[in-house]
Amino acid sequence: MNKVWVLFLIAMCLPALTQAEVYRWTDDQGNVHFGDRPPEGRDSEPVDIREPMRAVPLEGAREILERPVRPPQEEAEANGYERIAITQPEDGSGVRANDGNVTAEVALEPALDVEAGHRIVWLLNGEEAGDSSDPSITFEGLDRGEYSLQARVEDEAGQELASSDTIQFNVLRIAIPREQQQQQRPQQFPEGGAPQAPRAPQAPRAPQPQIPQVPPN
Repeated sequence: MNKVWVLFLIAMCLPALTQAEVYRWTDDQGNVHFGDRPPEGRDSEPVDIREPMRAVPLEGAREILERPVRPPQEEAEANGYERIAITQPEDGSGVRANDGNVTAEVALEPALDVEAGHRIVWLLNGEEAGDSSDPSITFEGLDRGEYSLQARVEDEAGQELASSDTIQFNVLRIAIPREQQQQQRPQQFPEGGAPQAPRAPQAPRAPQPQIPQVPPN
């Protein structure tokens, strides 16, 4: 029975809670306020809290939402760089590098502002693979296959200022046959060092003349 009375009292209190009045008014600075007690000497109006409250639109929000999205090239120009493009390797090209070393270059207009702390960050397959203050970089030991490459200009705080389009290139390496690889490997010798070369046969000695012995008298 006690649980039934508790549920009954809660049900009786709900209408009173939902009927609590909320007031809305505006101050001299144009700010909108809400409260359960209206201020004295100021016009206010009750708000029905059972209806979803409408958000007050922020000034200039519509203008921000309607701004066109600028392409990367225009974004680069806005940050002081009129052009940023990877010139080497060419997009879609095959780079023959038997040692796996590939050099990449980027064109910047104007030149990189090193004094301001700007740097070029290189992204290989979407991951940072190095940075430099020069317009070129060499990636070492790349395996055969397809790669994506992008260059970004960042300031000393790591803020992106401009970025190039992402290009694709393929690394071409000659496959060395297994037999040739074994021939190129250094020869392994057992313990005790390398085996000794066989000795050359010695020439036979010339026969010595026999001296006859004279018997004593």
